[in-house]
Amino acid sequence: MPAQKSYPEIRGTRAGYVIRFTCPSCAAESTIVNKMPQDHFRNARVVSCRHCGKRLNVLTPYTDR
Repeated sequence: MPAQKSYPEIRGTRAGYVIRFTCPSCAAESTIVNKMPQDHFRNARVVSCRHCGKRLNVLTPYTDR
């Protein structure tokens, strides 16, 4: 099994079922829409920027509550 890649970690902001984040490379704002209830409670997710395509690890806010 190949080793999992590590991506830069950034914090997202939550508004309902939508998580917004800003790419540190190009400063474009992107969104993640949680479609399943279990996605709402995940601690982090690997996503790509919609503008430059850079892969990031977005930390979910308020998961410790």
